Amino acid sequence: MNRTIDHDQRGSEGRPFVLINSFTPKPGKLDELAALLEAARDCFADRMPGFHGGRVYRDVDGSSALLIGVFETEDHYESWITTDLFASYREKILPLIESMGQSRIEAGNARKTARHRTPEHGRDDMAVRAS
Repeated sequence: MNRTIDHDQRGSEGRPFVLINSFTPKPGKLDELAALLEAARDCFADRMPGFHGGRVYRDVDGSSALLIGVFETEDHYESWITTDLFASYREKILPLIESMGQSRIEAGNARKTARHRTPEHGRDDMAVRAS
């Protein structure tokens, strides 16, 4: 299901692309969510072309988790979210969260501001293109 990556398609010029996802977990689900995010990140490191790694952070008050992922380009990320592996990961995450926000950043250039959506409403990048 992967598509060919054209690095010049969006004018990304090969700049690193950083994705910051902020998750608000359902009550009592922060530990499970953080463990799933960390395990998935480690599992995908060798399976995702253009993925340079990521970090998972928990808010000190236990109300949210952040996943910061670094990709070679935005095209690498866009290609990743069309895969069956991503769809499977998404199915595991959605039951654990109330909502999520997302920021997409190219090196030195803020591309989008954070969006907050509930899993059931509107398109977010946890949604596969066909959804």
